Amino acid sequence: MQQNCLLCRKSAAITADMMIDTPSVNIPQNSVHRRRWVIYQLSLKGLSLRQLAIREGVTTQAMSGALMTSSSHLREVIATALGLTAQTLFPEDFDAAGNRLGWTREQQRSTRPHGRNVEDGRAA
Repeated sequence: MQQNCLLCRKSAAITADMMIDTPSVNIPQNSVHRRRWVIYQLSLKGLSLRQLAIREGVTTQAMSGALMTSSSHLREVIATALGLTAQTLFPEDFDAAGNRLGWTREQQRSTRPHGRNVEDGRAA
């Protein structure tokens, strides 16, 4: 297999972007690369999307999806976990004045985080 293949160079470039000390430096603008970068930065802090999801009382899929689509609440959680603002991590969600653009979903959770309806007797 040839070492200089296009895929190898792209992987090396992504890995090089991820290997930074300060999270606010060189945040990838491409959503796929940024998703990988965020997961890597979380791992450096000993965190994962799953741990953030559990802490917020949402599914892992919801937390993962927030990296690709606008969910203001979950994007704030992810940015805060990295020590960044949502505007720094997701600049496409904000205008030049720092106002959030477009429609964002309200938080849908109607139960308390870590709600265990079976354990407290509310389940049928």
